[in-house]
Amino acid sequence: MASSSMIVLLVVVGGVCLAGSSNAFVPSSTTSSYNSNAMRTSVSVSSSSPLQATKSLTIPNIPNPFQQLPWNVEKAQRRTARKLKLERSKLHRELGIAEDATYEQILVATQLLTERAEGDKKRTIQIEVIKDKILQIRLNERLAGLMSDIVTKDAKAQSGFESTGNALEDGLLEAKAEQAKDKGWNAPAWTNGLIVKPDQAQIKGQVRLWGILSLIGLALPPFIQYSNRFTWLVCIAQLSFRGMPKEQLEGGGIAMSFGGGPGSKSHIKTAWVIGLAVSLAGAFLTYGLMPEWAKGQRMTPFCVYTMRNFLYGTACCYFQPYKNK
Repeated sequence: MASSSMIVLLVVVGGVCLAGSSNAFVPSSTTSSYNSNAMRTSVSVSSSSPLQATKSLTIPNIPNPFQQLPWNVEKAQRRTARKLKLERSKLHRELGIAEDATYEQILVATQLLTERAEGDKKRTIQIEVIKDKILQIRLNERLAGLMSDIVTKDAKAQSGFESTGNALEDGLLEAKAEQAKDKGWNAPAWTNGLIVKPDQAQIKGQVRLWGILSLIGLALPPFIQYSNRFTWLVCIAQLSFRGMPKEQLEGGGIAMSFGGGPGSKSHIKTAWVIGLAVSLAGAFLTYGLMPEWAKGQRMTPFCVYTMRNFLYGTACCYFQPYKNK
């Protein structure tokens, strides 16, 4: 009896041990759920990380180095002008007006269409929007430098008084600028009107004359030696001719500048004095002040010749012995 009870006890204990050992190898629900969540998280992270990297990656905006070239800028302006013109033409057709309609005509057409569509609120708003777009396009054309005669007329029609005021103001500014310009170029009193500001024609003529002589001296070095004998006479002739009316120059020729023409000209003596003084000053500046090392160089005669021509040209530009009374 005792032995049978011991056997039953051993069987019970062994069953309990087997149950415990089997549970040790089976994962709990908490552990399995944690592992599954971890796997889902890792999969989601791994799947979303390339997208996030793509979103964070920004492509740098590289400017076009050829965009500011003159022909590209002109092409862009033509493209903008064509686009604005097409859009403006379409809007003008919707309002039933011509493309060269003035600001007042646009207002009249807008008011007429608004009265016709008095009961249609949507159409009224559409008409006002079209009018505003037309005015905005014309403003954009003015800002883009595409101003036409139509825009100019519109601007004058919208602000006639302002345009008149601006014109008067511009006239006053121009007068003040001319006055300041003349005041800045007034020669000293002791010159007695001998120094006169040269105009563009006078400057271009002197640059052309003395520049050609200098280029001939550069191309033909022997020409310099012979040219130095008569360039001072050319300077005197230029000084004598400057400021004289055309009717006095006709028929006199080169003889007039040396006093051989009809009528003795008192300014000829002044021209001779100035020409000789400039020639002596040029000789002193070019030869007397030249360093010893520069006198034996190959290009020295050309440099000296060019400097003297520059002095002659400057004198002929600013000195005017003739006084138009």
